[in-house]
Amino acid sequence: MNSAAVAWSAVPRDEARRWGVEPPVEAPEWAGLMDLATSEDLARGLFSQSVLKSFRALGDEELAGRGARACGQERFVEFFNYPIRVLLQMLAAAMPGLAERHGDAEQALWLLGHCSAMDFLETESGRALQVLVRGEPKRMMNHLPWAYQVALTGERSVKWLGPQCCRLTMQRDFLPAAFHEGMLVAMLERLNASKVKVVGRQTSRLESEFDISWQ
Repeated sequence: MNSAAVAWSAVPRDEARRWGVEPPVEAPEWAGLMDLATSEDLARGLFSQSVLKSFRALGDEELAGRGARACGQERFVEFFNYPIRVLLQMLAAAMPGLAERHGDAEQALWLLGHCSAMDFLETESGRALQVLVRGEPKRMMNHLPWAYQVALTGERSVKWLGPQCCRLTMQRDFLPAAFHEGMLVAMLERLNASKVKVVGRQTSRLESEFDISWQ
């Protein structure tokens, strides 16, 4: 079995995320995801713009430019929907450089997700979400499917496992688990939740689940 096949099989968390460290995230792996994308798989411009800005924040102008040139978009219109392939092209081009700067691809993806979420929360949609949840982490988790729908197509659901513990399931999602872990931590930290823990598992190539808890 080649490294890409190992990367996306439904195996335990440490093995499933080896692809983020060994080997580095490279264009051929992203290309495999692009092959699965259809015209109905979309990313909202405000989300893609947050990712592009995060390349600049975590890297530099040259790294952001590399991503922009790869997808042919120097900026994104916030409320316009773009093919998910555009976002994947941007990630494929910029991730190797970002991984080199931050030690490995898994760490870089986590930081990218965290930074992108913080930027999203400053947008009009992000501020509306914060008003809606009234500073309550549980309300944030209940509204996660809606929040993700603002940014990305795909299906998401939340199942409660306890008063401050839930499982988020994603279907037809094209982004790695480490990216979403960083996003989810950022969203809860913004609400001043303490001892936030998010553990993601890639259960199939386009499906993942996340155990989320806080105090």
